[in-house]
Amino acid sequence: MALAVEIAAAVSLLYLVYLAGHAIYLLTGHPLAGIPGPKTSAISRIPYWRQFWNGQDVYWIHNLHEIYGPVVRIGPHDVSYASADAWKVIHGSIKGGYTLGKPLDANIRPANGNILTADAVDHARMRKLFSPAFSERALRKQEPIFQKYADIFTSKVRDINNSGQAIDMTGLYNFATFDVMADLCFGHPLGLLAKNEFSPWVRSVFESLQLLPIISIIHYYPVLLALFERFQPKSVTEQMLVHAKHSADRVDQRMQEGSDKPDIWNLVLSAQGTEKGLSLEEMHSNADLFMMAGSETTATLLSGVTYYLLMNPEKMQRLCLEVRGSFKSTTDINFDGLGNLKYLNACLKEAMRIYPPLPIGSQRIVPKGGLTILGQWIPEDTRVFCHHYSMYHSTRNFKNPESFVPERWLGDPEYSDDVQDAHQPFS
Repeated sequence: MALAVEIAAAVSLLYLVYLAGHAIYLLTGHPLAGIPGPKTSAISRIPYWRQFWNGQDVYWIHNLHEIYGPVVRIGPHDVSYASADAWKVIHGSIKGGYTLGKPLDANIRPANGNILTADAVDHARMRKLFSPAFSERALRKQEPIFQKYADIFTSKVRDINNSGQAIDMTGLYNFATFDVMADLCFGHPLGLLAKNEFSPWVRSVFESLQLLPIISIIHYYPVLLALFERFQPKSVTEQMLVHAKHSADRVDQRMQEGSDKPDIWNLVLSAQGTEKGLSLEEMHSNADLFMMAGSETTATLLSGVTYYLLMNPEKMQRLCLEVRGSFKSTTDINFDGLGNLKYLNACLKEAMRIYPPLPIGSQRIVPKGGLTILGQWIPEDTRVFCHHYSMYHSTRNFKNPESFVPERWLGDPEYSDDVQDAHQPFS
């Protein structure tokens, strides 16, 4: 018994010595040791996970950038950037290419491959196939779909206003964007605007986002991921399966019915020709992606621009004058006309800066051989990303970054020193 205790104590001591030695290495000998940031973050990702779990990671990283500058080490192998020059390297074309992490639902869909998570070869193939569906020509064909839901939306706002009730604009924006994307992805609307409520499926989408913190932590550590996949709670599995099956069933139904509507699949299938097309599984996975990427994020942007216009009545007045002076009636409003409204587009661009729907940016894993970013060599397998919120709220990039100023995008000389290349909301 005594021997067992001594062995356990010795093993524990050796482990503590190892941890101490590893911490010293991460602080002093690791290739990232020279990058500014909190010492605790250099030896552990726990500080970041704590902020992420509490929903404060965006502001925490922004604060670190304000303290340490445009480059911050937020984890032992994680570096955040708030620089336009860094963006050009991280999101540019480099030899070897970056890689992305395993998709979060890969244990539900082993063959999962959408345009965001595919390897370089499949990404290029999918991008070529989907390009016709998101081209200017495609938008013109899809314009009646957008006009239909815009009419329903304005009618709904008018009815609620006439009833004397408060208008939940965020809710209505989500109803509208989910209806539009469902029509484009599945060929059928969800009827959210008409019913003025979320369907059980869409509600489950928002509920599943609440699992993001714990799922993200699990996927970061291979041991935890292996245990999770082996002992994943049945309720979590069922929730993910229900969501995946709902999307898959709708895509399958759309493909069986056929349609001459200018939705995503008609435009993609008509452009495939003899090239290797999309598998049914890839259609399922990309439909999931497009539903989220084109709905919740768009609704978030619209909520943000509405808030900032209401908080800045002089901006709202200028926008109203532009819109009402450009169209005689709502039936005259179309894509071409909206594209010519300079102040409207400046308001949307400024909203994407001050209230980005994706504030953290997309992560990249440095390829074999490493590379140099902002004059510093970054070793392979390091996770790097441009933190949108920090880039857009930094005085190094924008004057008065906390103020809603659409004029900065219209050549106002007061903002001539803004680093507009730092604004990359779609990366």
